[in-house]
Amino acid sequence: MGTNLLRMSEEQFWSSTPKKLQALFKVYKTVNGIDEHSDFDTIDNILF
Repeated sequence: MGTNLLRMSEEQFWSSTPKKLQALFKVYKTVNGIDEHSDFDTIDNILF
């Protein structure tokens, strides 16, 4: 995943934490339209 999809070197991949890899993969899925956007309101979406 890291070296192919995210185009990281092996050194970057092996020095990354699982949290970083999950965050990068989440961005990858969003950019490529793979991740489905959930429609729920958060405090940031509410206008007063």
